[in-house]
Amino acid sequence: MSQLKNVLPVGDRVLYVFYDFETTHNTRYLETATVKIPNIVCLQQICSRCEDVEDDEHDCVQCGVRKHLYWDDPEASMLSYLCEPSPSLKRS
Repeated sequence: MSQLKNVLPVGDRVLYVFYDFETTHNTRYLETATVKIPNIVCLQQICSRCEDVEDDEHDCVQCGVRKHLYWDDPEASMLSYLCEPSPSLKRS
């Protein structure tokens, strides 16, 4: 196994993904504690071609749709999307 390096990747096939879970926390876990349950996941992705475009509604020719919202089963939906291969970013 190779050692991890503290260097940001460079190139045309780098995809950055940012996400935020919006949660409710009214399900009681203990008498003094509640469970946070995600009810929506907001995800935004950018690549080297669209990183300077501020409009998140803009679809990129390389990485596709930049903004995603997942309401139904948000964790599983987000993970399913992230595990799909991206044809424009695959290794040559």
